[in-house]
Amino acid sequence: MSQCGCFEQTLHYVSPSHGGWGVVRIAALVPESHHLFVCPFACGRHTALGGEMNGIKEQVSYLFIDEADIISGDYEQMIINGVDDLFEGLDKIPKVLFIFTACLDDLLGTDHEPILAELSEKYPDVQFRHCKMNPISLDSKLPPGVTLQMNMYSLLEKSTGQKNTVNLIGINTVAKNGDLRDILAQKGYRLLHISEYDRFEDFREMSSSKLDILAGPAAKMDSKDMEKNLGIPTVEGYVTYREQDIDAFYTRLSEALGEDLLPLTAPYRDKARQKIAEAKAVIGDYPIAVDYQAVLRPFSLALMLAENGFRVAMVASDGIPAFEQENYEKLMELVPDLLLVNPLHHDSVKFGLTDKDFLCIGFDCGYITASDKVANLMEDDYMYGYDGVCRLMDMLIAAFNEKADVSEMIEKAGLII
Repeated sequence: MSQCGCFEQTLHYVSPSHGGWGVVRIAALVPESHHLFVCPFACGRHTALGGEMNGIKEQVSYLFIDEADIISGDYEQMIINGVDDLFEGLDKIPKVLFIFTACLDDLLGTDHEPILAELSEKYPDVQFRHCKMNPISLDSKLPPGVTLQMNMYSLLEKSTGQKNTVNLIGINTVAKNGDLRDILAQKGYRLLHISEYDRFEDFREMSSSKLDILAGPAAKMDSKDMEKNLGIPTVEGYVTYREQDIDAFYTRLSEALGEDLLPLTAPYRDKARQKIAEAKAVIGDYPIAVDYQAVLRPFSLALMLAENGFRVAMVASDGIPAFEQENYEKLMELVPDLLLVNPLHHDSVKFGLTDKDFLCIGFDCGYITASDKVANLMEDDYMYGYDGVCRLMDMLIAAFNEKADVSEMIEKAGLII
């Protein structure tokens, strides 16, 4: 496997195709919430672009601070006064206010608990949470994406009863149908996901669920908090496209619910196998590139494709996370000549792959290879279980047959790092 030192610690090249679900867009999943960013002007410009590009600018407000505000010692009171001004100007006071601070706040060491306590006393009908938009913590155990998930689900309160519902957490979207939802329904359970709520009080029904399905690592700390504070146990079920991994997940889910779900998976498994065969018949031996921004587990997906006879030629990733190590090693044995590329490496700006042919899963790969065969997928959106396999195969067939405009894909994606 060719690595070319692509994971070395070096200067990053951040292309127009880099980005995804930023903190603005994820926080907006909480219904009836508003977001106040307390930050310097430059940081505010960044989040403002995120709100505008993703159609949620009405949920985002700003309290800009400068050096004089920090030196004055009045920074904490400015936040409280800023919330007063914000609520006075809004047509409707939100149910939740996320107060975001930037890296500067970390350096100041501000104690936000007294601020939140005073605000909660003034506005008892509003839930206040302090969130961080601090890229300096990206390589820590609590980066912004993790702490945001913890803040979002901390809004749930312990319930006295329990319903036949199952929460899906750790991914930003979920399809309205699919094998997971259908199979649970056949056993009398309803699948819940935060994106499907318009009212805050309805969202809180997730606190009465029997189980959390952890679909992505960003919510791992949050799932532990929910188990401790709400008494909701967790089953790990990261998004995957490999048949054996999907079946293993359904086995774990069966054990957690005390239900035998595996017999119900057969028709969905058969359909996925059929879709894989259809895609292979169309694509043949055309080289495929897998993008780490398109899917959470690029090495797992590449392994699945290789195991099913596809010609996997490249994986683009910024590293090998621990939960992908086993898949990486299996893939290395199966495809020893695989090209491994880091799109953030400074050599990517040389565009040294534009003379090669690739069917790209994800437009980050599409951008660095200048391919016109690109499956437009970002962060496993709407993909889960065997339904996700079927959707992906349909996307690959369409991408192979239709000429892609990567620039248009990037613009429509609303990418914010």
